[in-house]
Amino acid sequence: MNEQKAKFTWHYYVMAFGALLAMLAATLGSLGGIVSGLAIAILSHPKIQFQGVGRFVFYILFMILYVFAFPDPEVVREMMSNSASQTVTQ
Repeated sequence: MNEQKAKFTWHYYVMAFGALLAMLAATLGSLGGIVSGLAIAILSHPKIQFQGVGRFVFYILFMILYVFAFPDPEVVREMMSNSASQTVTQ
């Protein structure tokens, strides 16, 4: 019962940010964005003994992959207009 709790550090904020990124990517069906967001969340877990410069290099790498995982804005607009028109016709 006297088990010591883990300290609430910046790791948890980054984990939540990675999960948020994954959920946002899921709204557009961007699998690369989902994987990158989940990778950021997993990489930032405080129990993982991956620290230092290597961790931040992978953060930057996954953020770059996340940004380029989304389709062009025209494709997104077309997806949104098609889903809106299908909703109206049903």
